[in-house]
Amino acid sequence: MNQDFQPQPDHVDAAAGLDVQPSPMTNAPVAGLTPHNAVRSRHWRFWLGLFELISGLFTATVFTVANTVAVNGQIQDLWSSGNRPEAGWIAAVVAIIVGFSVVSISGVLIGIWNLAAQKGTDRSPLIAAIVVSAASVVLAMVFIDGNLSDPANIGWVLVHVFVILWTIGILRLKKVSAP
Repeated sequence: MNQDFQPQPDHVDAAAGLDVQPSPMTNAPVAGLTPHNAVRSRHWRFWLGLFELISGLFTATVFTVANTVAVNGQIQDLWSSGNRPEAGWIAAVVAIIVGFSVVSISGVLIGIWNLAAQKGTDRSPLIAAIVVSAASVVLAMVFIDGNLSDPANIGWVLVHVFVILWTIGILRLKKVSAP
């Protein structure tokens, strides 16, 4: 076989083999955590970031748009019947829609932040995820429409309570003691 077509190393020492760089996505240790907890932290931070990103987009599109359309329909009904909507009622509804929008956008940004910081041990993105999930729970519980025993109404609240507990679990991972 012709030697010209054989892979050649980048350096003179042929015994060392080919110069192959490891993938940047290897399981490199996360500073301050045991190797087992470093893998768990990366894995959980990835799924937390993905959940916050998706739930923020879902909340922004579904809840905010649905609330805006519903309010617009109610205002149109009032105008068509010859009644004027009360200014306080409209201001309260706009505040609710803005609240959902702010929490939704925050969820998207915090999801991206958690995905970007999944290889580190910074607590800030995790604490921000707890705050956004708690705000989502409060908004859902205060402005929920219908019976609270309905699984469709309480499901979103339970998902965010689970995320809060899950994030606390990430924060409680055992650190390596300093020598």
